Amino acid sequence: MRVLVYDCSAGISGDMNLAALIDLGADRDILERELSKLNVHGEWKLECRRAAQAGIHGMRVDVLAHEHGHSGHSHEHHHRTMADIRRIITESGLPDAVQKTALSIFSLLAEAEAHVHGTTPDQVHFHEVGAVDSIIDIVGAAICLDLLRADAVFTGPVELGGGRVTCQHGVMPVPAPATALLARHFQSTLNGTPHEATTPTGAAYIAAVAQPAPSPLSGRITASGYGIGHREGLPLPNILRVMLVETEEQDTATERLTELCANIDDMTPEQTAYLAEKLMEAGALDAWQESICMKKGRLAFKICALCLPEHADRVRTAFFRNSSTPGIRQYDACRHILRRECSTVQTRHGTVGVKTSFMNGRPHHRKAEFEDCKALAEATGLPLEECQMMGLFPHDDHDESRQDSL
Repeated sequence: MRVLVYDCSAGISGDMNLAALIDLGADRDILERELSKLNVHGEWKLECRRAAQAGIHGMRVDVLAHEHGHSGHSHEHHHRTMADIRRIITESGLPDAVQKTALSIFSLLAEAEAHVHGTTPDQVHFHEVGAVDSIIDIVGAAICLDLLRADAVFTGPVELGGGRVTCQHGVMPVPAPATALLARHFQSTLNGTPHEATTPTGAAYIAAVAQPAPSPLSGRITASGYGIGHREGLPLPNILRVMLVETEEQDTATERLTELCANIDDMTPEQTAYLAEKLMEAGALDAWQESICMKKGRLAFKICALCLPEHADRVRTAFFRNSSTPGIRQYDACRHILRRECSTVQTRHGTVGVKTSFMNGRPHHRKAEFEDCKALAEATGLPLEECQMMGLFPHDDHDESRQDSL
């Protein structure tokens, strides 16, 4: 596997990210050719040059942009809505994967800005991130990811910075409100440097494409890219590092999770079943009930939910909103997962999805997708078990007389 590993210990911004990906090996000529497909109603130029900080040499990128309004006069920032951004990207002719990545980044930004300003994502007017330079930073990063052909993107903790930042709405404490909301999606550190180390654009990129780096992560570092920022003389050098790591295909992976649970003795079984549904809707990977006996000999339920750490806030809110419990316990959990592959098989009566897990490099367990088998059973009148067997053994001979009766 080819994975990108982000070292954001000094933060991340849109221009530093694009610079690091170019320095890592993304073809600049192809990048500029693809970016030229964007219709942003203005002139822009991608300026890339070698730079250094603290003795570390890398790439520095500036987007030199000159936008025009309808009157032909230039202005510093073009205020665009999410609909404008979506139209620019979807009408560009860029590959579907690039469009999907870029739109996911902008969508997270829109959600964060909408929350801050008390509006909806579609009604948000992007200011700084609606300007040509930010559009180029985000779409350019999506193009670079496609060019580098990485199978996954990992990150360690992201430094957010400290102090204050001046933006469209005045002077704000660091992290900026949108950045603080986006930081719910990843581990972060604060006050490592007295400036805005991570911008909303950088935070949205990490939130959209990266997952926590597994520990340990074994493999071979085949390349490193350094994005050099514009600030100097700081406690942390203004540098973003991205590494390309070749890892061996592993049969097992380790995933950090959060478990939330509560003991409840005053809800009916129907209510607890409804609670489990709402926990799943809020982002729980699994939700279950355990029968327990509480103090005073009362029979009760222990309701549990398992989720990714970044979804814990939503799941906890659903827990309180849909149950009578005044308190919820929360634990860190670790899940070990066998490598799985999904495939489809063609039976005489239709297609069935099959999941195969692997152990020690060999197939360990195969399971036909229940919903596919259920649909097959309802369509044909065959027993569910027989449809499941057809999914696992599609080439086996079956009773011809039974086929003739269908």
